[in-house]
Amino acid sequence: MKIFFHSEKKTKTYEDLIKEINEQKSIKKYIKEKEPYEIIKNLIVSLIYGEKIELIDSEFTKEEIENLGLSEKKLKEKKILEKIEIKNYEQIIKEIEKNKEIWEITLYTSGTTGRPKKVKHKLKTIARSVKKSEENKKNIWGYAYNPTHFAGLQVFFQTLYNKNSIIYIFDMERKKIEETLKKYGVTHISATPTYYRTMLPYIKNEIPNMQKVTTGGEKYDQELEKQLQKIFPNAKIRNVYASTEAGSLFSSKGEIFKISDRMKDKIKINEEKELLIHKSLLGESETFELTNEWYKTGDLVEKIEEKQFKFISRKTEMINIGGYKVNPYEIEKEIKKIEGIKDVIVKARKNKITGNILVALIQIEEKIDKKEKEKEINQKLKQNLQKWKIPRIIKFVETIELTRTGKKVRN
Repeated sequence: MKIFFHSEKKTKTYEDLIKEINEQKSIKKYIKEKEPYEIIKNLIVSLIYGEKIELIDSEFTKEEIENLGLSEKKLKEKKILEKIEIKNYEQIIKEIEKNKEIWEITLYTSGTTGRPKKVKHKLKTIARSVKKSEENKKNIWGYAYNPTHFAGLQVFFQTLYNKNSIIYIFDMERKKIEETLKKYGVTHISATPTYYRTMLPYIKNEIPNMQKVTTGGEKYDQELEKQLQKIFPNAKIRNVYASTEAGSLFSSKGEIFKISDRMKDKIKINEEKELLIHKSLLGESETFELTNEWYKTGDLVEKIEEKQFKFISRKTEMINIGGYKVNPYEIEKEIKKIEGIKDVIVKARKNKITGNILVALIQIEEKIDKKEKEKEINQKLKQNLQKWKIPRIIKFVETIELTRTGKKVRN
């Protein structure tokens, strides 16, 4: 029997899934579960019955929940379902297609910088990038995202529409990942660059069964791509651009994205070098601020040619150092070139004189002398960067804090 879902805690076949769907008599409007399989199962039930749902991250704090205007009592409210007997996988897809115009999902962005942003999507926007084919039915996915977040939902829909197996590795002990990817013959994986960096030190051998590796959600990292190609020698590596507001929009072989003819009238770059998306590509949200039907993404890009661009940074991540605008990604890129550096994040710290100073939190390999490495880092940065771009404070850390989506925490 074909595996539908596997994690460290449980394994479910498609037959198990259908049995449990048929046993389910009610559904909650607000899906707040810790167990990823339960999130995914309830998501499928909502699709089958055409029920509108809201996904709530299980790690949202009580304060964040209250900021959404929700209560524990409201989260527990259920709706009784009018029984639909599901006989097979094909019927699941058939029922979903019946409801594609009425079904709706609401997502919430992380609330770490204030009130979480509420975004609604129909099937046509959230599953825009799904590719269905006979060839894709052979795929086995390494699921390396939180299933309540947009990127995780992208992988979910790709797997569901092609009857693929989901091998859930997002919360898995990193030392178990290599064995798991090989044991279950995983062919496709999608994750943030930060997730891959936390995984790479534990991969000791090549994994030849991997066919496609996708990275996104953070700035493209050429050095990381080289490392990924070594452990996944037979894989095509792709960089994607997507957002909770608009869904998946671009894919490329490297850092340069091309605007297709289909998208040319819906994407533009303004004078401030910010990427703009036409409202027709967006989900729905009361918080969207449009300027003449265009949505400012907050992403700063560099125009390469008329229809090509590359990501520079988030507008909010640029750091003002004594009047100079500094891109932390540029500094991180230089530090990562130095031997023995596993990962780094550059942040701002308030300063009375310059407004901010730069702080670099750095992970290094074991048995490296920290004092000597700090000297080397400062010497290399002085050679390659202007003085205001050199971190005033270098701190070696065991781990780098991540958000719930697996990205680095910059604020």
